Formats: sequence, C-alpha cells, structure tokens
Amino acid sequence: MGMNLTFNFTEPAEDMFGHCGDKIEGIIVWASLSAFISLVGCPACVAVLWKLFGKHKAGTPITPNDVFMISLTIMDLVFLFFVPFGLCNFLLWHISSVQMLSNFVYSLNLAGRPLLTACICLDCYLAVVHPVAYRTRKSLTPRLLVAAAVWTVTMVQGTVSIIISELNHSAWAMFVYVIALPIIVICDASILRTLRKSYRGGGDLHPMKKKALQIITNSMVMTVISYVPPVLIYLLGHLIISDEKEYECFLAIPILITPTAGSAIMPLLYLGNLGLSLKSLCCLV
Repeated sequence: MGMNLTFNFTEPAEDMFGHCGDKIEGIIVWASLSAFISLVGCPACVAVLWKLFGKHKAGTPITPNDVFMISLTIMDLVFLFFVPFGLCNFLLWHISSVQMLSNFVYSLNLAGRPLLTACICLDCYLAVVHPVAYRTRKSLTPRLLVAAAVWTVTMVQGTVSIIISELNHSAWAMFVYVIALPIIVICDASILRTLRKSYRGGGDLHPMKKKALQIITNSMVMTVISYVPPVLIYLLGHLIISDEKEYECFLAIPILITPTAGSAIMPLLYLGNLGLSLKSLCCLV
C-alpha cells in the first residue's frame, strides 16, 4: 500500500469509517487534536506510573486506590501510545488489521476508563463516608479482583468492537457509561456532602480526606469534559443532525476526542496535585 501525504479518503477508508470522504472537516479536527493529546498524554502517564511505583519502591505500601490508578494509567498509556498509529492508518494506510487493532484499543478508553474512574470514586466514598468499615476491610485482594473484572469487561468490549467496527462510535458504546456515571456522580456528591460537614466542624481536613477531595475534584472534571459530551451526542445527536452521513462525520467520530482528552487530563491533574507540571516531566522520567 503506497503512502502519501494527502488526505486520501478512498474506498477502504470509506468502508471502515462511514463514508466521510467528502466531509472531512470534523475528521481533521478530531485527528489533529488526538495527535496533540497523545503527544502530551504519553509522558504524563509515564510520569504518573513512575511516581506510583517509585512510592512503593521507597517503602510506602500500595493503597487500595493505587490499584485502580495504576490500572487506569496503564490503560491510558497503551491507548495514547497507539493513537498515532491509528491516525496514520485512518488517513494513509487503510490496513484492515491495523483498523481492527485500533477498534480494540479504543475499548481501553471507552470502557475501561469510565469503569476504573467509577472504582476510584467508590473507593474514596468508602474511605470518607464509612471510614471505620474501610479501615477494617482495606485488603488489596478485592480491589485486585475488581480491577481484573474491569479488564475482562474491557477486553470483551474490545473483541466485540473488532467484529462490529461501528460499535465505538455508536450509542451502544455508551452502555458502560450508563453503569459508571451514576456511581461517579453519587459517590462524588456523597463525599462532598461529608467533607462539607467535616469542614463546618472546624479545623483542618484529615490528609486522607484532602486526598479524597482532590480525587473527586479530578473525577468531576473528567465527568464534565470527557464522559457527559459523548453520552449526550450518541443519545441525542440524531435530533441535531438527522442525516446519517453528516451525523457520523461531524458528530459521532469527532466527539471521540472528549474521552481521548480524558486519558491525558487525568494524569496531568494527578501530577498537578503533587505540585508537578509539564515542565517537570522530563526530570521525572
């Protein structure tokens, strides 16, 4: 297959990506932003993993929340690392096997990420709202089993997306969000209410509660930026654009940029909570 430097939306690309050959504006925006997010997000994910494993190497035990954070960061890193290859295949190569792999890898972002975010919020909820029960049941084993279950569900959705290539930019991809979003919202609201009562009682917040506040603040940012927009578009998008081709090219595929952005925003927020910035990433890895 010859490679060229033009936006060559020939029949193979049309077969795989909804006939967007003459409607590439939204696709160009999606591809350009995805490439930028990958460039920023990959080093951020590496830095987060470096900090998490470095903390454990220094003698600090891995916390239950770290189990989910490590899994989430690994998923983000694998996904973001593959994004440039998926874009090259979309714009230039049109190799069916690479496209199938791209569909599979996208499940890390569309299924694994919201589920693990929900797990992180639920763990924080138990730590803040039910601290006594949490301290007595702080074993890593159930968290590892839950993380393994999330990986399994993610792999299953990835396998299905290989068979049904349109799955990742259809309303069916939002089924996981229907499970994860209520958990995230309820847990965040409960934690905020509990922390507000603690703050009214006077004095400084306990370090664990401060950490929980940072985590749920990050999750709320993620929910608004990354999770809500695709749900609204895939459920209500046809009311905005009725033509199937325009809907796919201008909404369904381009809106994937919001969950993609989440894979870079979360590690950047995590590093920001540690007092680190993009300029300091080169000093960490």
